Amino acid sequence: MEVSLIAHLEAREGKTDQLAARLSDLARHVRKEAGNRLFQVYRRCDEPNRFDVVETYADETAFASHLAEPHSVAFNAWLKDVAVSGKSELTFVEAIS
Repeated sequence: MEVSLIAHLEAREGKTDQLAARLSDLARHVRKEAGNRLFQVYRRCDEPNRFDVVETYADETAFASHLAEPHSVAFNAWLKDVAVSGKSELTFVEAIS
């Protein structure tokens, strides 16, 4: 069964452009992962320091593999100094139509 989620991130003061660039780079890597179905980064128009990433993976194994990829591990470690909460906040979702 597919795994879908929305990752919510908020950049610390002065870190918005760095986070945007790093998310763009991460997207290029994740989209090449075998189990990735969707990885789309959005910047909020009304709060430009906030980002939402819509992600879908083939199954739980593909999602676990994504988290273990070197680019994901490095990105999540880097967030500690850049994101307000030090990490992304995940909301798991499922399609209904």
